[in-house]
Amino acid sequence: MNNKHIKTFRTRRYFVMPINEKLMIDGGEPVRKGPWPRRMHVDYMEFAEVMGVITAAAKDPEKLWRTGGPKVKEFEESFAAFHGLKYGVSSSTGTAAVHLPILALTGIEQKLEPGSEVITTPITDPGTVMPIILHNLIPIFADVDPLTLNITPESVEKCITDKTRAIIAVHLAGLVVDMDGIMKLARKHDLVVIEDCAQAHGAEYKGKMVGSIGDYGCFSLMAGKHITSGGEGGMTITKTEEAWKNLHYVARSRWMPHSEIGSGIPWPLLNYRMTEMQAACGIAQLPKLPSIVSRRRELNRRLEAGLSRLSTVKPSKIVEGSKPSYWFSMIHVDTSAIRVSLDRFAEALGKEGIPCGARYIAIPMYEFGFIKDRQDRYPWTLPDARKGIVYKNSCPNTVKALNSVITVELHEGCTEKEVDDIITAVKKVEAHYAK
Repeated sequence: MNNKHIKTFRTRRYFVMPINEKLMIDGGEPVRKGPWPRRMHVDYMEFAEVMGVITAAAKDPEKLWRTGGPKVKEFEESFAAFHGLKYGVSSSTGTAAVHLPILALTGIEQKLEPGSEVITTPITDPGTVMPIILHNLIPIFADVDPLTLNITPESVEKCITDKTRAIIAVHLAGLVVDMDGIMKLARKHDLVVIEDCAQAHGAEYKGKMVGSIGDYGCFSLMAGKHITSGGEGGMTITKTEEAWKNLHYVARSRWMPHSEIGSGIPWPLLNYRMTEMQAACGIAQLPKLPSIVSRRRELNRRLEAGLSRLSTVKPSKIVEGSKPSYWFSMIHVDTSAIRVSLDRFAEALGKEGIPCGARYIAIPMYEFGFIKDRQDRYPWTLPDARKGIVYKNSCPNTVKALNSVITVELHEGCTEKEVDDIITAVKKVEAHYAK
């Protein structure tokens, strides 16, 4: 074969194998034929912890729920300590973990009144935004950095009004928000800061664990996250004993006087308790988190080095002083430099054997029906709500980011070969579609 038909790529310490010019999507041979590695992060440790709960429950069924057994309390304390704090409150899901501070702030503390504005990101899971609307608060969407998909202090500052009461900073995909800037704004304007760390277990910012910087840190423990508490679960950590007690109250787990149970409860509350079996699984998972995050960082450093020399794609930007935990990896495509759509580029990459998808979500959060189709109703029409809020065209970087990002599944169960296959496949697709 003539040298002009051989594509090679060199990074610092390794070579990527030559690639076939013809794309798999056009009938060529794929870069990778074998299956992608599966995550195998549940083993005998979880089995032993959960069986301990079941064994105890065989003698006393009360041991299955949080007020009857020791596991939930142990997990809460261990999780908070891992993040350098004393106080943690578990819940049934990650959405519940975000909901608990909103419940406490609107009910017990009364810091968020109907019509108050909460600034957050337009690129997130609906679970970040739903609790805002459910409590008659107004979501305000700050624009993102296209190479992190996270809000920036500059974009947040533009959104602050005399109605602003809180900021929910989402560390998307384990990439960290510039928290110094966010906290500076919060102190200046007396705002509550909630960190949504659903995808950022073990990420760090200037020597602190994410979730420990703001007033509250909220984590999802569903099966696909870095660690899980038996398939579903959530955790909210906080700095003060008062906030901790209030979170317990609204989760209906502890610190609720008997006189306020039933008809005596002064606020509408839900049951967000975690079970003992969920906590037992979480206890076994938590010690695994450092090695999971460390391995993901190693693999992504290799990926970032490999992508840095390509012409049409870039790796994500890392905020100065931060250490991401990479729930998934992102490839940012300069769509002005390719001859096909982002969807076609991602499809071709997928056909080469790389598990990937175009965009993280298809549209900004404010284009979802539960916001777009409801702005003629509460909370937007509340007498105390600010008039004239317009979401359309408010976040141009968000639209740009969503239309240029490809997400890739790269986890601790992968090896250097998977990283090299991603690099080889991206280069192969780029060679075909670059202008």
